[in-house]
Amino acid sequence: MAKTAKTARPDKHTAEISAPQTSQTSQSREAARDAQALQQMEADIAGTAPLETVASREVPMVDVVRLRKSLGMSQERFCSHFGFRLGSVRNWEQGRRLPERPARILLRMIEDDPERVERFLREAY
Repeated sequence: MAKTAKTARPDKHTAEISAPQTSQTSQSREAARDAQALQQMEADIAGTAPLETVASREVPMVDVVRLRKSLGMSQERFCSHFGFRLGSVRNWEQGRRLPERPARILLRMIEDDPERVERFLREAY
């Protein structure tokens, strides 16, 4: 009768040796990720990092009437205050036209923080 080969089972000593190697591998990967994150941060700070494309993101519509009224402004004051054309605001409010993407961006900024937009306009011009 032929002898069958015993399947080798790792003993305690073998298992203990392989565990640190796995730990070292995960530590190496973590160190590499940390180094990459540091490089990205340094590039962001230096202004050399590539900018993320945001132009393809959709900007939600803003209820112009609600926004203007929440600020307590007439159409004329709203236009002169933020630099919109009166005809455009009237068209938006009456549903004849929709604001183009740049106008929607500005409207969203006004909706989120009107004081900041006012401060920017005051300081910039």
